[in-house]
Amino acid sequence: MEFSVPISRFDPTKVSWGQPRSCPFKKTISFHYDDNQIKINSLNIVFDTLSVVHIDWDKNQLFLEECPNGQFLTKIDQFQNLITNHIKKQYKEWLEGSTLPESENIVPLQPWLKSQRITLYLSADPSSIPFFTENGSETISDKTLKPGDIIRAIVRLQGISLQLSESDTWTGKSRIQHYVIELYRVSE
Repeated sequence: MEFSVPISRFDPTKVSWGQPRSCPFKKTISFHYDDNQIKINSLNIVFDTLSVVHIDWDKNQLFLEECPNGQFLTKIDQFQNLITNHIKKQYKEWLEGSTLPESENIVPLQPWLKSQRITLYLSADPSSIPFFTENGSETISDKTLKPGDIIRAIVRLQGISLQLSESDTWTGKSRIQHYVIELYRVSE
């Protein structure tokens, strides 16, 4: 059984960093969560209700914004700022052995939350993501998930992905790597 942190209880300052892992064309630094006596090796977050703004089926991207009276995406913005600052301090250590770009070419973090909208990347096969509605389990498609729907998402934040070129040179770019565990359509 894996634990998930509700976004209402999520404290970005309680995220700790793993050791860099080399993968093809990137180095990944995993996230861990340490809340007093609870230590979680996988950082899973349960979002409050979000409104579907747009779905790009070609790129498998889901664009969401907070419902009225929502107040928790500001925590994601704080988290992004913490990550950006951490990358600026740690990138040379994390990328030891890789070629580094000129400092002016470093764009610390591709924003996950931009203009109060968060983008979730669905897997290469969105139909494989568990998706639940009032009718039970369904398959994600343009018929079952539409703009205007209200959803809840459980998302695993896998870590920071530092993008490398074929020649093992850091491109100066990074992003929060995440995986959608489950989606729940609360209403249409």
